[in-house]
Amino acid sequence: MGKETLALDILNNQLQTLDLVDPECLPFHATGDIERRHETFDDPPRYLFRIFTPKSQGLTDSSWAKSMDARYEATNSRVDIFARADRQRAAEMINRHLRWWKGPDDNLVSWTSSLLFALTYIFHLHANTTHGLDFDNINLCIIDTSRFPAAVFFRDMDLIRAFRLADNDLRNFEGLRSKRSRRFSGSYYFGEYLSQGALKIEGKCQIVSGQDIISQGLYDILPEFEVFAGWEPGRNPPWADPVIELRERFYRNKTERQGISSEGLQAALNISQLFDSNWRLPIAASFIALAAPHVADEKILLAFRSPSFTDQNRENCSPCRTKMMAYDALPEVKEYGIIMRSIHKDYRLGQFKGKPLLFKYFAFYVIKY
Repeated sequence: MGKETLALDILNNQLQTLDLVDPECLPFHATGDIERRHETFDDPPRYLFRIFTPKSQGLTDSSWAKSMDARYEATNSRVDIFARADRQRAAEMINRHLRWWKGPDDNLVSWTSSLLFALTYIFHLHANTTHGLDFDNINLCIIDTSRFPAAVFFRDMDLIRAFRLADNDLRNFEGLRSKRSRRFSGSYYFGEYLSQGALKIEGKCQIVSGQDIISQGLYDILPEFEVFAGWEPGRNPPWADPVIELRERFYRNKTERQGISSEGLQAALNISQLFDSNWRLPIAASFIALAAPHVADEKILLAFRSPSFTDQNRENCSPCRTKMMAYDALPEVKEYGIIMRSIHKDYRLGQFKGKPLLFKYFAFYVIKY
């Protein structure tokens, strides 16, 4: 049975190749009952993050993001998961991947819309004795999903719901994704998206090391990260729980937030300088959002009116140009959305008046996701 299934997968692969599949990506194509049950799947936000190291199972560099199967050129690494004949085996692979378990096959690559989650993973890997890596060898990759074809990225919850009937463990994992913390206000959802096979990211990504981010002042934005850097090495250092705890600041009343310090704001701007010019504004906004700043903090808007950013950069903050999927379970991403739209509104109002205009009441600016 296993050989017959593999043969069918190979046939699907050959048919896809005949259908001129793009060699630079492997989109997800839900068909049949799955497509009918899920009339719409969530499109990804414009920017996604990935942490990788030389010891990652797959392979990520400035040219490609490859799954484990694609890295080792497994026969079915070019087969869309929705085209696989054995749905149970596909569901088992999804379940293993999402739980970070090793297995005989894995054609998925993980990304996240949560910079907070990605950065915390840097410190998890640093303390993990299995990896034993210094910060220079732990890298943050950021991609612009608007530069890829449709359906290249698939939300984890959508993929779970598409395959949950084929595997009980995967169905149970769906509940874990929405599980609420017993100690804190948040839940164990981290904005994961998936690509499959080999994805060419050259010219569509930016990569910096964890050490470079730290050296530019990360600890001034969130001092807790400096505590994380001192985690005791072990086989299973913290990861998810610290993210949940850090999210508590976002659930406070707006007037009770400590906001971002002048040093933290400057650090976010310094970190953004590690990236090419067109990436700097969204990167700076993402890092500022980590601190859950006061929504009426005028110094944030003043910073983004600096000549370091162009009018085109500010125009790209428009929700029409920079899509964000800020679910309630991702307060840090919602905060990023508020900042981006506030920058755009400040820019447009300034244009309308013919001069820069501080938009004092952007706390009341309604964001529609």
